Amino acid sequence: MRDVAFLIMAVTLVYNGPVIISGILFARRGGASLRGQLALSGGVPVAPPGHWTVFVLIPCLNEERVIGNTVRCLLGLQPGVRAVVIDDGSDDRTAALAQAAGAGRIEVMRRALPEARRGKGAALNTGLRHVRHRVRDEGLDPARVLVCVLDADGRLTPGATARVAALFEAPEVGGAQLAVRIRDRGHVALRFQDFEFWGLSAISQFGRVATGSVSMGGNGQFTRLSALDSVGEQPWSSSLTEDLDLGISLAVHGWTVTSTTGAYVSQQGLTSPRRLLRQRTRWHQGHMTALARLPQLWTAPGIRRGTRIELTGYLLIPYLITLPWSVVQQYLLLRLVQGHGPGLFALPVGPLWLQALSGLGCYALAFAGHLAVAAVYWRRTGDQPLWKTLVYSHALVLWVYVSFIAAWRAVGRMITLRRGWAKTERSQEEPLVAAADPRAPADMGSRT
Repeated sequence: MRDVAFLIMAVTLVYNGPVIISGILFARRGGASLRGQLALSGGVPVAPPGHWTVFVLIPCLNEERVIGNTVRCLLGLQPGVRAVVIDDGSDDRTAALAQAAGAGRIEVMRRALPEARRGKGAALNTGLRHVRHRVRDEGLDPARVLVCVLDADGRLTPGATARVAALFEAPEVGGAQLAVRIRDRGHVALRFQDFEFWGLSAISQFGRVATGSVSMGGNGQFTRLSALDSVGEQPWSSSLTEDLDLGISLAVHGWTVTSTTGAYVSQQGLTSPRRLLRQRTRWHQGHMTALARLPQLWTAPGIRRGTRIELTGYLLIPYLITLPWSVVQQYLLLRLVQGHGPGLFALPVGPLWLQALSGLGCYALAFAGHLAVAAVYWRRTGDQPLWKTLVYSHALVLWVYVSFIAAWRAVGRMITLRRGWAKTERSQEEPLVAAADPRAPADMGSRT
């Protein structure tokens, strides 16, 4: 079992090591420092260049708690965009509040049962049909049209759409995904989620720019319309992770997916253990079922070798790392509790100083990844001292059980052929004033 543990560590290091190093270098080049992105929240709203048209799709299901703020921030901080709210059969005031916040500057599409509530992918495909009609009627070039997906609680940094549009000047770029920041990080669970998104996940995404295989997310996702057209009439699938599935489809059709340090998107986190576990179970199930796309990745022509290899490694993470480590970690902890630590880690028998030095080496090996993530996260955020970040990094040993439990729940759902989904509920937000002041942070806003 000790050998298995070291094998899993080696696999983790082989995959994550180069990606993280590449991501750190990318972040430093793009923002001059790892902390450079924080200044973006106080940027100036800038419209995309005139030869670009940006449609923002906001799928909603009972989002009255957040939709007004999202629409006001979008229109105030992203001049020139065309917002489309897709009300997916809400039975609250979502549509009315979106219309009121938009003040005639947005379009609201309403889906009714039984067609409604069939998943986020279905709602996005409905919005995309509307965009395609607009593009045809206005004679726009699909290669110069961007489709952004924004969650009902998402807020882009000022001028984000203009910065992202610059990425698509490269004709091979079909998609782009922004880094995600969790708002209101005072709660322990929210801090851990920000640790994940703003730390390891963001840096890993930056590292994947080198292979053009950045993973698409459900919030802050941008796609060239001609790339969506190449995927098919309904590019967003019925997968539980339709965003990941779209990224694979773009790769299969020869498109590059990238990211940038020039913008990010903020969103709410979850404090309810039940809701958090339900959300992560859905993510794991979608990730694990996406492995069925692997044959396409290796048979489709025109995909770069680096893209194939990196995406293959990414799709195998639950099977090669998460699930086996969830078992190995429990075994190792049990053996330590039983007093078999020296034999388990082969600590030498000898002077106290030698045992202490060996123990320090084992500690460094076991926590090297956590300490590296802590250092990166501390450099990328300005609201937490180093000592507290280090405490959180060690507590990740406990936080990782959320992934362990969710992964095995996902396995159970796959075995029993369950694919149902439950929408993530939002927290109530205080109304925000329209973001007219460019100095107002995009992840905070001005309260009425």
